[in-house]
Amino acid sequence: MKISPNKRYNTVAFYAAIVIAINVVLVAALLKADTIMDFLDRCISVMSPITWGVVIAFLMNPIMVRVEKLVNRFIFKKAPKPKASRAIAVVSACLIFAGIIVGLVAVVVPELLKSVSEIIDNFSSYADTAQEWVMKLFKNNKQVEKALSDTINRFTKDFSTTLNELRPYINDVLSGAWDFINVIKNFVLGFIVSIYLLFSKETLFAQAKKILISICKRSTYTRLIRLFRKTNSIFSGFIGGKIIDSFIIGVLCYIGLRIMNMDYSLMISVIVGVTNIIPFFGPFIGAIPSGLFILLVQPNKFIALLIFIFALQQFDGNVLGPKILGNSTGLPGFWVLVALFVGGGLFGFAGMVLAVPVFALFYALVREGVENTLRKKNLPVDTSNYYGDDVENLYGRPKKAIPFTQEELESIVIPSIDEANEAKEG
Repeated sequence: MKISPNKRYNTVAFYAAIVIAINVVLVAALLKADTIMDFLDRCISVMSPITWGVVIAFLMNPIMVRVEKLVNRFIFKKAPKPKASRAIAVVSACLIFAGIIVGLVAVVVPELLKSVSEIIDNFSSYADTAQEWVMKLFKNNKQVEKALSDTINRFTKDFSTTLNELRPYINDVLSGAWDFINVIKNFVLGFIVSIYLLFSKETLFAQAKKILISICKRSTYTRLIRLFRKTNSIFSGFIGGKIIDSFIIGVLCYIGLRIMNMDYSLMISVIVGVTNIIPFFGPFIGAIPSGLFILLVQPNKFIALLIFIFALQQFDGNVLGPKILGNSTGLPGFWVLVALFVGGGLFGFAGMVLAVPVFALFYALVREGVENTLRKKNLPVDTSNYYGDDVENLYGRPKKAIPFTQEELESIVIPSIDEANEAKEG
């Protein structure tokens, strides 16, 4: 007796087996959660050099590209030598990047350690100085004087308690030193990995395209490539530009504070520069600790510092930032705030830095999808057409071709042709 298979039941059995397997995996994951987390931590630790390498290569790539263009234009103009120009560009990028890192560490770290040490040693005298300044400035207004004095006393008490709690951990320097050694090891290995990535980035991209083409339809491949290009454009434009912008702001802050003869100029400049990487909230986050330091050390210059930082951030937001960044994210202000709240709440400082480009990518994809759908319905894509209560009148307008930009043509027309061809073949 010949048994003929039933395709319908086979399909049901196949999906049922998949559901059962997923449930088994989920139950096993819940029962062995600690083991799985240890395994994931070990995998992350093992992959740390690769992660460092990708990040370092991402930061060095713009330098390498610019140097390579200059080499091809002035050195190998008549007889192009791709391998030689790439080698010169990679070596130059490595030297520039390493020089910046070494220079910052050599100049900034010792001064920061010195500043922190002085603050810890002289904290009591700084608190007394701030207390005297408040009493002298607000001697005719006892309520304000009492409020500020109580605030300084609470801050002094909390800070002293924190220092006393941290002192026992000073003996654990070896453990911290070992963690620091691991960071240095991962950074060095990552630097080596980044060199290989820069040398062979075209080959790696070609291999990735080869894999995508082999497993995807042409329309899917086109959409993925467009997504990767948009991701690279947003992230490289935002992160690279923001690092340059924050570095310039930090240098300008240091110069201004030195002219104003303020103590801990370098430490405050580092705080302002680092926090400036965070959009919108960065200036406020940097101004608060900086103002507290100066209030304790030089209270008579507290107001001057706040005015200076405010003026510096206005210059950055209205002049320097737009020149360097332009509109690299294309994200409206409201969604910037949403991205910062969500990213900062979930992932802290790193989340606040990366939230804006990630959300900008998501926003651009959603906007593009909505606009494509409107074009298919022969409706306008500009938001100004949708103000008011007469949206229904949009459907009564005569149908006409809505022009596409060059980027939209590349991302929309090609997939549409592919889908038409697939429909014909079907």
